[in-house]
Amino acid sequence: MPTEPMPWEPRWPRVAALVICVLAALTLLWPLLTGQILFGGGRSDMFIAGYSFRLFGADAFRATGAIPQWNPYLFGGLPYIGAMHGDIFYPTAWLRWIMPVDLAITWGMALHFVLAGWLTYGFTRALRLSWSAAITAGVAYELTGIVASQMSPGHDGKLFVSALTPLAFWLLLKAIRGGQRWLFGAFSFVVALLVLGHFQMCYFLLLALGMWAIYLAVADPERPQGQNPWATLALAGVAVVLGVGITALQGMPFLQYVPFSPRATGGPNTGWDWVNAFAFPPEEIFTTLLPQFNGVLDHYWGRNPLKFHTEYLGVIPLVLACCGVGDRGQRRLTYTLLAGAVIFLLFSAAGHTPFYRIWFEFMPMMKKMRAVGMVFFLVAFPLAILAGFGFDRILRGEISVRRLLLVTGAFGLFALLGVAGVLQSVAETMAIPQRMEQVIANAAPLRAGAARLLLFVVLAGGTLWAIGVGKVRGAAAAALLLAVMSADLWSIDRQFYQFSPRAAELFRDDPVTTALRQVKPPFRVFDAAGSYPASTLMAYRIPVAEGYHGNELQAYDQLAGKERGFASLQTPALLDLLALRFLILPESRPIPGWHQVAAAEHNTFGNPAVLYEQDSTPAYARIFAAAAKVPADQVIPTLLNPRFPYTHVLLYPDTVSFTTQPLSPPLPITSLRATVREWSPGSMRIGIEGRDSLPTHLLVSENWYPDWAATVDGIPVRTFQADGSLISLTLPPGARDVVLRFESAGYRLGKLISLTSALLALGLGAVAFLLQRRALH
Repeated sequence: MPTEPMPWEPRWPRVAALVICVLAALTLLWPLLTGQILFGGGRSDMFIAGYSFRLFGADAFRATGAIPQWNPYLFGGLPYIGAMHGDIFYPTAWLRWIMPVDLAITWGMALHFVLAGWLTYGFTRALRLSWSAAITAGVAYELTGIVASQMSPGHDGKLFVSALTPLAFWLLLKAIRGGQRWLFGAFSFVVALLVLGHFQMCYFLLLALGMWAIYLAVADPERPQGQNPWATLALAGVAVVLGVGITALQGMPFLQYVPFSPRATGGPNTGWDWVNAFAFPPEEIFTTLLPQFNGVLDHYWGRNPLKFHTEYLGVIPLVLACCGVGDRGQRRLTYTLLAGAVIFLLFSAAGHTPFYRIWFEFMPMMKKMRAVGMVFFLVAFPLAILAGFGFDRILRGEISVRRLLLVTGAFGLFALLGVAGVLQSVAETMAIPQRMEQVIANAAPLRAGAARLLLFVVLAGGTLWAIGVGKVRGAAAAALLLAVMSADLWSIDRQFYQFSPRAAELFRDDPVTTALRQVKPPFRVFDAAGSYPASTLMAYRIPVAEGYHGNELQAYDQLAGKERGFASLQTPALLDLLALRFLILPESRPIPGWHQVAAAEHNTFGNPAVLYEQDSTPAYARIFAAAAKVPADQVIPTLLNPRFPYTHVLLYPDTVSFTTQPLSPPLPITSLRATVREWSPGSMRIGIEGRDSLPTHLLVSENWYPDWAATVDGIPVRTFQADGSLISLTLPPGARDVVLRFESAGYRLGKLISLTSALLALGLGAVAFLLQRRALH
């Protein structure tokens, strides 16, 4: 064993580290250089929805110079900012204003992929690891499964937070241990980026950063002498508050929206069972070493409905992490990192362990968050850092060959159990009965995966032995270790990468979309056959009655019968009231009251699609002379009752503040007619024709939300929710012109809070910097 440290590093260490992180990324991303994009195929979130959301936002900004506030293309309309539509205010959105949207999305993710490794390298260098150890930690985190496999499914927000995690830890290290308190101002802006990147991931990360700040201020042996830990923690808390305040332009509309969403208290997207969906079940701990144990992609048989990512950690990072714990020079720090990894491993399991219940009951917003398995990045990150410590210990000769062989031998034994079929038997005992068929079908991939693992255990053991006994040293040691580690991680990560042609090809026109794009809005389409996946028609600016979002208006979900497969959309009442002018079916058939417009045997997405149009165009705005109030929970059942005269009576919940006139036959009918004269997302002008001596009610086939503002002949009037989910307002006699605009009060206030918080964060950094300079002089 060598007795002297090997502090080799290249001439330009940061540049060399960046080059290596770029090369590590290119092992997976090289098809981008051929002009392809990374939308992950037909099942990825980016393909079925994310691209449409971002394209709409970019086009709207380029056309108007403002962020759109209302999305009319899905589910009858929903707030664009409040309901969340991806990285609206994250800096990657700026790329979409100047670049083709598909390229901006792909290269934005690629940039963060590289940053994940390079920033980890920088953080570990600040922890005084050698260059070789630091770049090992950087590449281990960059290529770790939970980071690398987020790209192809299009989970860009998760990747953004994962990439900036080491920067956040690094800034706190410099601000607290290094005494550079002006960096708390910079930390505020990083917190803002984290929140804007992915709110839920950031929520978990802030818990980890709080633990890190407490360690640095209270328990770190290297904390500055005489530093008041409580004042330091207070500064860190102020920085977090200011960082969150910077994001108020997104946060305020979101908080305003929650009570109207499926995540409202008592809504379908809340509760213990919902929160525990897409957690990390304890039995999947084996996948951190052998992903095929629970099955990869289509072979997955675990308790979650599906899984498009992996938590694979790699053989060398795990072996090195085992060696890194208890580092003589920074023992307390390594144990803290290990404790953090264990805590967030338990956290990622959610309700599968008792640990999570206290968080669920007492932490704010926890009842509205699911897919807690995403927190596994806070397991992978500290283990990557520990791997760096472990490599330094090997280079310093502190780890015996016996210990190395014991650790790698244990992993090799695990791999042999897989090759021998023992792990298949274990899997069959763990699987839920409904998945037994998938478990059996996964037998061959599991055995092949175990053989792959055995190969890399042998390579890892040989590499670490050669470095540990001094047969390979310096640059050769770093290069050999990085090569074997990268090959191991790449061999798993590559299965999660599916490249695509450019968006112009993916979303090219077909006969159906060509016909629909020629129709002047407003109108709405019901894709009854799902010929166009999820929200893809939004990319064509075609408004649909359903779609894929996950946080649409709860009232509309109830009106349309989402839990019953949108069955209510097929009723005569909703076909009419929601202005469902077009219908898409998989084959031609005679439909009374409809005529065929276009057909595609194989549309852009490879599905049959036949477009029908109603013989008489349904009104997008209509006027009622009669209105009635019923209990809120009876509005939709009454409306869908075939005997109810929905064309003559407007239904309000009994919670509205105005009084309706008693109804008796014959029902009053008005001669007034409403015509939509101007329409754009979040804005419309409606003309009223005819005269009526009594007040009437206007109904618009767009979802109501409190931020809809209306004027009648220039006079502001209040809007109401009617017929379950739609916009309504009262028309005085003689009304001629109605203007509706969506103007978010939360967004307006949020922009003011954001600006104020940003200025205060700058002030925090500037004042601390000046005080520090004065103290030095």
